[in-house]
Amino acid sequence: MFPHKLQLDRQLSEMGTKSDFWLKQAVTFKLAQPEPKNGTDASENIHRFKHERSAADLPDYKPSEKMLHALANNFTDAELIDKDAIFEHYLSTEKLEFYNASSVMLKLLTIEDVSTMKLYSQLIEPNVVIHKTKGNMFKAALTSSASVNAEEVVSPGIDEVVLIPKRSLISSPLPKELILALIPHPHEILPLQNPTRRFVASVEQVSRTSVHFKFGHRGIPDDIEWLSQRYHVILRSTRIPIRCMYRALNKLTEMPGLRRYLFPFPDWLTTMIATSQIELHDCKLPTWMQIGPTPPPAPPAEICLLNRTISDNKEQLDAVRRIVAGPSSKAPFIVFGPPGTGKTTTIVESILQLRLKKPQSRILVAAGSNSACDTIAIKLCEYITDNLLLVQHQHLLGYRPLIRIYSRTIFKKGLKSVPPLLLNNSNCSGHVYEHLKIGKVMEYSIIVATLVTVGRLAYTGFGNFFTHIFIDEAGATTEPETLMGIVDVKQSNDCHVILSGDYKQLGAVIKSGRAGSLGLNHSLMERLLTGSDCYKLDENGNYDRTLQIRLRRNYRSHPEIVRLFNELYYDGELIAQAADAQVNVAAEWDVLPNGKFPIIFQAAHGVTKRDEHTTSSFNYLEAQVLCWYVKRLLKHGLGPNVAVKQEDIGVVAPYTSQGSLICRVLEQQGFGSVEVGSVETYQGREKLIIIATLVRSFSSMGFMSNPRRINVLISRAKALLILIGNPVTLRHNHDFKFIIDECIKHQTYLFKKKSPSFTHSDDGTKENTANPHNATLKAKKVMSGMVGPSLCPICATMNGLKIS
Repeated sequence: MFPHKLQLDRQLSEMGTKSDFWLKQAVTFKLAQPEPKNGTDASENIHRFKHERSAADLPDYKPSEKMLHALANNFTDAELIDKDAIFEHYLSTEKLEFYNASSVMLKLLTIEDVSTMKLYSQLIEPNVVIHKTKGNMFKAALTSSASVNAEEVVSPGIDEVVLIPKRSLISSPLPKELILALIPHPHEILPLQNPTRRFVASVEQVSRTSVHFKFGHRGIPDDIEWLSQRYHVILRSTRIPIRCMYRALNKLTEMPGLRRYLFPFPDWLTTMIATSQIELHDCKLPTWMQIGPTPPPAPPAEICLLNRTISDNKEQLDAVRRIVAGPSSKAPFIVFGPPGTGKTTTIVESILQLRLKKPQSRILVAAGSNSACDTIAIKLCEYITDNLLLVQHQHLLGYRPLIRIYSRTIFKKGLKSVPPLLLNNSNCSGHVYEHLKIGKVMEYSIIVATLVTVGRLAYTGFGNFFTHIFIDEAGATTEPETLMGIVDVKQSNDCHVILSGDYKQLGAVIKSGRAGSLGLNHSLMERLLTGSDCYKLDENGNYDRTLQIRLRRNYRSHPEIVRLFNELYYDGELIAQAADAQVNVAAEWDVLPNGKFPIIFQAAHGVTKRDEHTTSSFNYLEAQVLCWYVKRLLKHGLGPNVAVKQEDIGVVAPYTSQGSLICRVLEQQGFGSVEVGSVETYQGREKLIIIATLVRSFSSMGFMSNPRRINVLISRAKALLILIGNPVTLRHNHDFKFIIDECIKHQTYLFKKKSPSFTHSDDGTKENTANPHNATLKAKKVMSGMVGPSLCPICATMNGLKIS
């Protein structure tokens, strides 16, 4: 049916576009034999390093001319499918499968990479004078009129500055495509005294108008003559994470068995192979392609729980037993953990039980962020140190229990917030950074590190070492990121991958909207749970428990808070089971009109302004109202016997400028210990009280219209949730409309009449907040009938604000 010369992946991809048709045909397909594939950098697979490999040895993965040309045209479909049948088929099906995963993800990752590099290329500065500040620290002015703000692109402590002298430019001019100027140049490794030497330093601080940088030991000549000339200045990313992802994807093309494990065959392909509708020319199907009887899963393990509370939670207990007994070998095991359902508790218990029940287990724990790694690592350390059974077990085993591996970059930024117990079980013990070689790492039974760090270590080579790979917050990482923690780590069928997280909360940050819209914004966890046939739920909501467990019981929040995000995002599947004594503490608060519904929507019709130095926004009126609530809570508590500490309150400010404004006001009032952060800051965390300012007023919703962002916002509070925003603006969003309507229904929608519609700005002048006038009339219509006796005390107590 297909020309024999077509590659197997392309043939299967083409069949996938008409799978329903081919299933009905009584015909056998003779496919081409699978041939060994090389990645983008084929030489990497045959080159042998005489020394231990490091990130510096990673290929640069320079963008191709084809992708640079596509960038100039904003990556149109026509550009992307040109001579790429697999990607053309992917655009028609929008499904990532075994046969197209590597190819498609490589293209999406390249779009993200090239788009990001373009931002850096717009920051190249010609003819710059370098000023010495102190020691090896220097400063260069950024005078470019480019629309790109260096503060929003460059990462201090991670990115680099390259100084290009005139002699180097004469010898090797900048390429026409300035993106290619970001690739390391041979002149960067010339002797220091060579006049064409390009100097590379690390970025220490950056603003819109300047960059401060520091040279390493012997990174510049001893004399000061080099300071007397002018330089072209390049700001660039080392692209280490992206390069590790490229490598993982290239390796995946050569690993069909692993590809099938991570992207299980769709039902149509399984059926066609099982019914002999697919054969290969002149050979039998390879082992990884065969459909045989699935080996029966091991029975759930009988265990003595370290955390006894798990015994009362069927889903948690099932997950621990399945992981310990051994999940299915045909695909990753997934622990789906919505907010407050004890996901971390489940994973920690599973890891410790593996250590007790299967002492020879070697466990890798990874996540996209350092905070997620620390959350699990500190809980593991506490158990390993304090639990008598684990302490005795450790003495019998003789090898080291756990190591938390930090990168040198994170160490330089400081680890002040890391608890001493965790620091002592890390490569930064004694506040001294230790670069761990692979042999040292393999002395430990539990290794905790970020996915990027794992990708760098995997490049060195673990061999067939790990038996279990736990990837936490798997819903918050892209598929290429997740693969860094799996490729070259999972070396056999006996190594199990466990993904845990919640793809309905915030995902990875994608800089290229085009890459995101094409699918890069999806996590592997989301792709499997929503698109893979073997993870589907039946009509009764049942699923294969050898492949997944869906946690349901929320132990964090008040039942009414749970009900909000449960109905909006989880189809009513969650069960509120937090202890009443922990979540009902706001019931008698005199500001809360309905003690049974601890959710307040405070209407504020302020003005959204843009910070003149950034693209961030702020809303002065909302900041004032928020600070009033903070002051009220800290001064009077939630009642006569319910004091509120600054640490109990979490302030959510989606925009950096709004957060900075609120921080200044709170510090002036002596409330500097109240935490203020973005929605991202609070993902995976909780606070007794959450107060959020939504900023956008009489304007578009911006990124706050993202359902995942709203989900995180409203699911952090344990006992009290206060939302401050403009109802006229927010009602245009389905989710916020639901929340506002619920507050109206339960009489916790609060507002203060304003006549005339003016408020004092931070510079003392008055501003018209009714913008436009018709919007104010609409707002009054929305709020008609809402002013009653219960709201009068609220209005009176808020008179301290400058709202007239």
